[in-house]
Amino acid sequence: MKTFSLIALLALLLSCTGAKKPQPEQPPSVAGGTSEETNALAYNEVLPTVGRDGHSQTALAFKNPNSYIASLEDGGKFSVAVAFEISAWFKIDSLPEKSATPYNLVSKPLGFSLALVNGACGTDTPAFAFFLPSETLNFTCEYAVLSKKPVKAGLWTFVEAKWDGRYLTLYQDGSAVAREERIIAVLPFSESPVYLGKAGIPFAIDGLSMNTEAL
Repeated sequence: MKTFSLIALLALLLSCTGAKKPQPEQPPSVAGGTSEETNALAYNEVLPTVGRDGHSQTALAFKNPNSYIASLEDGGKFSVAVAFEISAWFKIDSLPEKSATPYNLVSKPLGFSLALVNGACGTDTPAFAFFLPSETLNFTCEYAVLSKKPVKAGLWTFVEAKWDGRYLTLYQDGSAVAREERIIAVLPFSESPVYLGKAGIPFAIDGLSMNTEAL
């Protein structure tokens, strides 16, 4: 079982001043001492911010639409996963414009995406969605489960996606909002990292947990 610790990464970012504003010409800052410890990179204004308790800086703010953290270690873990659970608190600064492309919040290229959609997959208003392809590597709406609960800007929302090898279930604020059968022997292999951010919108994340059961 593999767990991604947002608190540990936050502490590393606090100690890594270069992670706040890297120059475009320079290599990205390492969020942590060695690649053996975290193997994570922070880009474009990923900053500590007040979390859902309203007092402590337990969250990370992705201030720039292109802000993100890339974790190669966690990308490898998901490449052999036969089950997983991903959960986090999200605060969307402002609701996105309509787009045919999902706004990826936590994702792994050629693997999965926990995203915000508005206009994509037949949505008329912003909604959380989880993409998990079973027969193709493309993130198409055919392989998405969507929440019908509204998303409010500036408020913390708890979102969770679970896959047990057969069923994919999406939760919002503790309630199951979508469930589909999704039978896959193992997630598609990919050397790409897990990304936090790169969403195209500014947002904050708190209490991230990513657990995988591997072969």
